[in-house]
Amino acid sequence: MSLEWLRVIREHEFEQILKFMPPADSAARVLEIGAGTGQQAAQLEALGYQVTAIDIPESAYARQRVYPVKDYDGKTLPVSTASMDVVFSSNVLEHVVAIDALLEEMARVLVPGGLAIHVLPTPAWRCLTTFTYYPWLLKRFLQIVFRSGAKRHDSSPVSRSMPNPGSALSMLWQKKHGERGNLLTETWFFSEAWWRRTFSRAGFKVVEVRPAGIVYSGSFLFSELLPMTVRKPLAKLLGSATKIYILRLD
Repeated sequence: MSLEWLRVIREHEFEQILKFMPPADSAARVLEIGAGTGQQAAQLEALGYQVTAIDIPESAYARQRVYPVKDYDGKTLPVSTASMDVVFSSNVLEHVVAIDALLEEMARVLVPGGLAIHVLPTPAWRCLTTFTYYPWLLKRFLQIVFRSGAKRHDSSPVSRSMPNPGSALSMLWQKKHGERGNLLTETWFFSEAWWRRTFSRAGFKVVEVRPAGIVYSGSFLFSELLPMTVRKPLAKLLGSATKIYILRLD
């Protein structure tokens, strides 16, 4: 999956998120957790929001940052109590082990009545990722074989992307995506019911849950081959890959 294709998907999700944000001219203070490259933070700032973007230093996107993303320890949010109007995350919370502690931190930094907006993968995403993993693996294997074969024909060094035998074998066993459960039970931990309970336990009122309205998998088997004009109607049939949770601090 290329960063460009990921950007296209996140752009669609971002457009849906904006429907639930405070008016841009309110200059609302927004904290983005797990900001990645900072692309969405930059867009929010351009619209008029006051944005603080944070992520862990080990982020896979740390070297592709396009916005001043602050590193933090993944536990204590580096902002003052009751200093944010909105806390926002996109495809992040499923990777957090101590989710209750982080939600408690979010409640601390939000003003009374503040909003939390989170984009999270769904059971449909989990199932589609499971079903497309091995076709994607075969595609990846063939790409590597043909690429390395072409390089040998040219008497060049073998591609550095060729995995060593150990890592290749480990890829045969599909792994869970997030931090809870296993490959099978992760479907439950991605469910709306589980997240509603988790958010409510932390003192948040679930105002609305809205499907983002596109279908894709973690393997990105077809990537650009399936344009958005196809993915949107497919989401009605197969289920949206992500849902947007709009929460308010009670």
